[in-house]
Amino acid sequence: MWEHVGRLWTNGEPFLAVDAEIRSAWRGFSDDTYFDQVVHMGPEDTGISAGTGRGVLVGIDADLSDEGWVEVLVSDDGSIALLYAAGATYRRILEAALAYPHDDDQRGETLEVPSRRLSIFSSALDGGGHHSVPFVEAQQGAMPVNEGVPTCGDDPGILISTGATRYQLKIRWYTELDEDRVFARWLFIPMID
Repeated sequence: MWEHVGRLWTNGEPFLAVDAEIRSAWRGFSDDTYFDQVVHMGPEDTGISAGTGRGVLVGIDADLSDEGWVEVLVSDDGSIALLYAAGATYRRILEAALAYPHDDDQRGETLEVPSRRLSIFSSALDGGGHHSVPFVEAQQGAMPVNEGVPTCGDDPGILISTGATRYQLKIRWYTELDEDRVFARWLFIPMID
């Protein structure tokens, strides 16, 4: 069973998922890491150095749109899903995206989360300091019924307590459910140590 725990607004920049203990080592804005590295990476490139560790890039699927909400969900088996959806019956698209098989999804990099605290935020910003966003704790809530409008202020990153220390990223790019409903999905599946 999946629980909605938050949402992230994107303007097209990929998100960085990284262990919360090393997030402040990411300086996407201050050191121009975003423009010098991330911008030149293709969608098949999912891993990137972050201080002494590595993070995983969740590249937004521009075939859907270059801005909108990415829904963040966790399951009772410890998996974490980021969903980008568009079309009528938004909530039903999200439910269908969660139920969609992942056997044929593209395999991404393995994500290490030794602190069991995962942070996800815009890779164009810093992970801490003056050029970062505030972070909010993942909080269970109702599944959104529509796409909604962008926020007016700073869009926060999210902090998620994890049950595992290693995750396999699996990616499903632009997927049509029918002519009016599409989604993209990034799954972090727990790996047994």
